[in-house]
Amino acid sequence: MTTAALLTVTGETRLYVVIGDPIAQVRSTQLYNSLAAEGGHDAVFVPLQFSAETFETAVSALRIFKNLAGIIPTIPHKARMLDMVDEARPRAQMVGAVNSIRVEPDGRWIGEAFDGVGYVEGLKASGHDPRGKSVQLLGAGGAGASMAFALAEAGVSHLRIFDIDGDKAGKVAAGLAEHFPGLGVDLGPAEPQRVDIVANATPVGMQREDPLPIDPGLLVAGQLVTDMIMKPPVTPLLEAAAAKGCPTVRGYEALQGQASANMAFFGFN
Repeated sequence: MTTAALLTVTGETRLYVVIGDPIAQVRSTQLYNSLAAEGGHDAVFVPLQFSAETFETAVSALRIFKNLAGIIPTIPHKARMLDMVDEARPRAQMVGAVNSIRVEPDGRWIGEAFDGVGYVEGLKASGHDPRGKSVQLLGAGGAGASMAFALAEAGVSHLRIFDIDGDKAGKVAAGLAEHFPGLGVDLGPAEPQRVDIVANATPVGMQREDPLPIDPGLLVAGQLVTDMIMKPPVTPLLEAAAAKGCPTVRGYEALQGQASANMAFFGFN
């Protein structure tokens, strides 16, 4: 990635915020500022950290700022932001979360979900087309749900979903059954040894002391292993997968795939 030129921020600069907790792992601000600078757009993307406990107060405050042009929610705010937008696009409604919000000139917030789109585009850019493949999805939160629907749109043959919160996994499975009745979907403990692609959509791996999201002994050489975590760029899961002879795709690839869709959504053409 090229380094953005020094930004010139004025009173006319449009403000975009990336919201989450924690926020130190976020790499999207660097990427989006670089894209904005390269495109000659008068915009700046900044990280903004607030907790789930202060969510309503913080989001209500964001409504006040007249130069706020967009919001990129990340962990743990994606699902709750769905109820805060004035209009949710169909994909966001299916997923049950938003990770991109455009602020219209009249102040209305329009929500969309690009996590899954970015993930699939990142796979394809890395030479891995998921069409016809079976997938073990780990995590059914905002990112996992978005990935599930994008993988279904991309034509995967079978999707197995695991989340420690069984209700979340069940909700995603029900949505897939409604919108993609021909797709094979099942729930239950992770069975990575039985699929073509293992996809981690949980935050497990952001900290070095985290346990692995699955037993790496169950991985099979040759199957693709992916992770949505940005920091560290190569997670312990990806390290273990590479040691088993598995090709891997880092979370940053999904971020890059997501960027073009997001920039178009924000009107940077």
